Amino acid sequence: MTSKQYTAVGGKRRKHLHLDVPQAFIPELAWFKVMLYVATQSSEDLFRMASVCPLFNTLANSPQVWNTISMEKYRDHPNWYNSTEVRLFVEQCRACQNPEAIFREAFDAFFRQGNVEALSGMRVAATAGHMEAAYVVGLLGMSGIGHQKRMH
Repeated sequence: MTSKQYTAVGGKRRKHLHLDVPQAFIPELAWFKVMLYVATQSSEDLFRMASVCPLFNTLANSPQVWNTISMEKYRDHPNWYNSTEVRLFVEQCRACQNPEAIFREAFDAFFRQGNVEALSGMRVAATAGHMEAAYVVGLLGMSGIGHQKRMH
């Protein structure tokens, strides 16, 4: 589980302890909170972190992490991608109710397909704290779009 490496500093030999099990001294809940933070910042960093050990891989694949994972790298709508990996990534985000995935799907359905029902998805994303969704819902609300549907 541990390995020892030695380095010479100032002529003295010093021992360094390297742990193969990161959770040995830090509780799993703390690692989970770190994982959630990393997920909000960069999906690439999250995937790198997940490859470190089995615990990180398990934590990275939890629905809470996928709900918060950053989709920043994949700026355009998922339908514009031909990569199977990207499609699977976006589908997993959507399955875990990631607000960005919900917003992208609703945005596409509303503006490209003219589906007024998609406003409910934008409201869900806005309620979850998605800023662009809140902005679009606010603009559409000020213009009166969507209010007629809810009033009936």
